[in-house]
Amino acid sequence: MKRIYLMMTVVLCLFVWTSCNAQNEKSSKVKWMSVQEAINQGQKDGKKAKLIFIDCYTSWCGWCKVLDNKSFSNDTIAAILNYYYYPCKFDAEGKEVITLENETYNPSTKNGRGATHELMKVIWAGQNGGGYPTMSIRRGNFAPIDCIMGFLGAEELQPVLVYYGENFHKEMSFEKFQKQYVEQYKADVIKKVFSK
Repeated sequence: MKRIYLMMTVVLCLFVWTSCNAQNEKSSKVKWMSVQEAINQGQKDGKKAKLIFIDCYTSWCGWCKVLDNKSFSNDTIAAILNYYYYPCKFDAEGKEVITLENETYNPSTKNGRGATHELMKVIWAGQNGGGYPTMSIRRGNFAPIDCIMGFLGAEELQPVLVYYGENFHKEMSFEKFQKQYVEQYKADVIKKVFSK
């Protein structure tokens, strides 16, 4: 009798483990690309280009890691990013050379903390300083739409991404949209981004 219970327990554990793994494989993951790949894809797609979302991070930024672990790992955030945007990861102290409309943006000649890439000046333009994490939302031609500095949890980030992704920024303030999001728009957005 004990063997039967043991075998049933083992089978049940294997079933639960398999179900969890299958669910994780089905879950949405952000399809990150480089900034240069997003620029190239936007040029290729022309009028059908998506918006560009850039997560600017550094290796030493603790909140950047929290943003990855808490927000970008969220299935809904991943689905929204993949649906509306060319999602990019950009190491703001990295060595990537980026060409944008015949202008080249180079890594810093410094090493270590504070070796800020030239592209960050473009991303931070119009802001009162800079910081990490920085999330930049831009048109396919790299024209700026918004620059968000600091950590946002998944529930805070979701309406921001939809606000720009669905072009609500052209017709209403974010404050108004945010108040209406859960009741009027969220269900339709979730259905849309997960149906793809």
